Amino acid sequence: MYQPPYDPNAGYDADEPAYTVDGSPQSPYADDPAYQTPSSGSAAFRRAKRFTIFKPRLGKPNFILSVLVNAFRFTLLLVFLLGLALAGAVLGIAKAYVETAPTLDLAQLSEQARTSFIYDADGNVITDYKGTENRVMVSIVQMPMNLRHAFVAVEDARFYTHNGVDVKRIVGSFVQNILSNTNQGGSTITQQLIKNTLLSSELSYKRKIQEAYLAMQLETMYTKDQILECYLNTIYMGENYYGVEVGAEGYFGKGLSELTLRECAMMAGLINNPYYYNPRRNFYTRKSELTDYRKLTNDRTDYVLRSMYESEFISYQDYQNALDPATASVLETSTTEGEGMYPYAHYVEYAVKEVVDCFLTLNGLEDTSENRFKMENELRTGGYRVTLAIDTQIQQIVEDTLKNWTKYPALRDPGDKVYRAKNSDGSYTEIIQPQAAAVVLDYRTGELKAIVGGRTPPTQRKTLNRTTDMKMPVGSAIKPISVYAPAIELGASPASVVYNIPVPISGWKNNEGKDSWPKNFGGGYSGPATLREAMKRSQNVSAVQTLMGMVGIERSVDFLLKLGIDKDHIDATPFGLALGSSGITPVQMAVAFGVLGNGGVYQKPISFLGISDSEGRVVWDSHQQQERRQVFRPATAWLVVDMMKGVVSGGTATNAKISGQTVAGKTGTNSDQRGICFVGLTGWYSSSLWIGHDNYKPLSSKASGGNSATLLWQSYMGAIHKAKNLPNKNILDGDPESYGLTKVTTCAVSGQLATDACRNDMMGYGTVTDYWYTPTVPTVACQMHQSLAVCADSNMIATPNCPNVVNRGVVVIPQGHPLYQFVNDAKYGSVIAEYLGSAASALCPLHQYGYQGSQADTVVTNTLIPDARTLIQSAQGLLGSLEAGSAAYQNIEWAISNLQAVIDSPSPSSADVAGAMAQLTQAMAGAY
Repeated sequence: MYQPPYDPNAGYDADEPAYTVDGSPQSPYADDPAYQTPSSGSAAFRRAKRFTIFKPRLGKPNFILSVLVNAFRFTLLLVFLLGLALAGAVLGIAKAYVETAPTLDLAQLSEQARTSFIYDADGNVITDYKGTENRVMVSIVQMPMNLRHAFVAVEDARFYTHNGVDVKRIVGSFVQNILSNTNQGGSTITQQLIKNTLLSSELSYKRKIQEAYLAMQLETMYTKDQILECYLNTIYMGENYYGVEVGAEGYFGKGLSELTLRECAMMAGLINNPYYYNPRRNFYTRKSELTDYRKLTNDRTDYVLRSMYESEFISYQDYQNALDPATASVLETSTTEGEGMYPYAHYVEYAVKEVVDCFLTLNGLEDTSENRFKMENELRTGGYRVTLAIDTQIQQIVEDTLKNWTKYPALRDPGDKVYRAKNSDGSYTEIIQPQAAAVVLDYRTGELKAIVGGRTPPTQRKTLNRTTDMKMPVGSAIKPISVYAPAIELGASPASVVYNIPVPISGWKNNEGKDSWPKNFGGGYSGPATLREAMKRSQNVSAVQTLMGMVGIERSVDFLLKLGIDKDHIDATPFGLALGSSGITPVQMAVAFGVLGNGGVYQKPISFLGISDSEGRVVWDSHQQQERRQVFRPATAWLVVDMMKGVVSGGTATNAKISGQTVAGKTGTNSDQRGICFVGLTGWYSSSLWIGHDNYKPLSSKASGGNSATLLWQSYMGAIHKAKNLPNKNILDGDPESYGLTKVTTCAVSGQLATDACRNDMMGYGTVTDYWYTPTVPTVACQMHQSLAVCADSNMIATPNCPNVVNRGVVVIPQGHPLYQFVNDAKYGSVIAEYLGSAASALCPLHQYGYQGSQADTVVTNTLIPDARTLIQSAQGLLGSLEAGSAAYQNIEWAISNLQAVIDSPSPSSADVAGAMAQLTQAMAGAY
């Protein structure tokens, strides 16, 4: 049986006291002196006394002392309670500040105002386009390590270790500010970023608390490199530079990768006080006998370098080398100066207007001045990349030519040579006169290659651009697009005939409101004229007749609108459309003529090829968005271009010829020489040029589009083609037949199919062979010419006494013809006879009595009577096509009977036969 090693209950008595002595209860500490109570008189008791400041009160307390002690105790308690209250209040306020802090919008960190850039068609930077903040955002990987370390060393040495707030630095700054009576900041880089992007620079506890709170939030969302990248892209670098990229370019003319160590340190040092430490101003501008400004910047830079060395960012050797001031090269003048002029200002500013139009469209905004301002500011601050269609070589050639041209026409009043233009601030600018403006367009693409709005490059931004901002009349240069092209599109041909004679034109009113006619430039009239000849000679009368008789005001305006001309630039009157009092801009003229060179297709002009945003995404592609429409048939375009070639080869624009190039165009001289122009095309470009006075003063009476504008146009266009080594190229490819054109011979007086009578016209007008659009080819033979026996000496209807009689075609104006009303008019009948001949109504006055007997009988028998019978046969054939009983039918029938009776008489005289024949001819003409 198992025996336990001991019995735990053995000898244990639950009722026995724990400590006994001989069975009597006893304290376990009875023998311990520490637990013994000495008697009051014992030495032990005396040894137990200790020194104390508290003594038993043996007398009455001092009242005053008691009050003071209690007051002190109460004050301590009150201070303690107030401290608790104050701490609570501070915590409450801080909590309120935190709760009212703006939301940490990460997008705002990267969506800072960014400078946009404008490039030429080859991708070269023309200029930046910025607001008050000139900033270019770059990636952290593009920032050299020395630059990053310079900013960290001087601005936030523990940047890579704190959580957004550096408590040690805050305390240190607080102590330093107290000891040195300075105002040293304790903000970290993260806090500065928050202040610069989300908060303001307000000096308040609220801002500091919110700043710290948001900084700690940001540290949990962004890496240190992301925070540093945002910071270095947003900091103010002085002048109008924001971010290190623009700062490097502005102060040193370098990209970030090209900066030296000292230049990195100099940039980091100046942000503490950008004005005070500005290196350019301190090195080159500020001068004082008391202050060494250059030393201010150099000392600050050295301090940054020492901080970098102490933070072990650079070696001692690098530190020593960078202390040499020569290792930093500061530009004396800025390459990114915000108030300077960009090149090609008129082109750039026109393109900016169109970019603003684009932004309005993209944002669905109404075109108001307020919205335009907002969209231009978006361009200035959005970091966009705008590529222009400009060809800088062409632009420069045109600018240089207009600037250096020495053959500008004189002004009628020499006192008008300088025009004083009033500025918005009340000052005046003196502008040399006459002025000029030119545009060059690639009409096959619609791309504007050059826009030059004045003789000299502007020295201020947004000055007058005469290619777009003026409404100066273009004179006869308007005729191809408002008169002749519309007429041909509506069925006419270069061979169609109008009458360049001084008779009233329906719709052309004089000062008295009566029908009248315009004066031709240089005076004189020529009689019947084809449209080709009318354009070649720039005949005003012919242009008005074409407009009023073949086109009409409304249809002419409609064509101009389709050509892209603004409605408010069109003077919708005969004078405005036929003679060019419409104020069409040089850009619009170049585009409109370019439509003809492009086969009748309008393309909206392009000043910029496209826009991309700061991330490189394409925002707008101008060619994809380009408006296009067919305005004229290709056949019409070919015919009008061919007519304008004649203007250059042998008309009013011979001075515009360019050796080795095909040139077509039209001159324009405004009324009273108040402006001249020329618009022309080669196989490569269309170009419009205007010369005139800004205040509409007249040029010399000798000035014209043909003798002045063409010379200047030829100078710069010839230089362009030579510089680009362009071979000759036809304006429109293909032969006439490929455009559906047919060559037809027509009467030069009626414009109808030619007859032998037309070929033998007694006035010598003869026939014309030219192209017609096949569906519009005339089908009716000439109805204005009749073959009659004519006296070769007087060129009138022959009498029996005329010795030399020939068959000639004479003009008999039919009833219904626009000129019919003037045939027997007392005032204008003589004009008709002068320019169209009088043979139809008069016998030869030279030989009415000169020959008698058998000779006279022989003429009547052998010539007049056979001609009379032929005429009767023609008249009878005409009766078959007329309605019996009509006035025309009755007139012809009576005239046939009368002529038949005369030739059937026993001895008809030549006068009787000729008179009867004339009556029948006139009756036949009235039927057409």
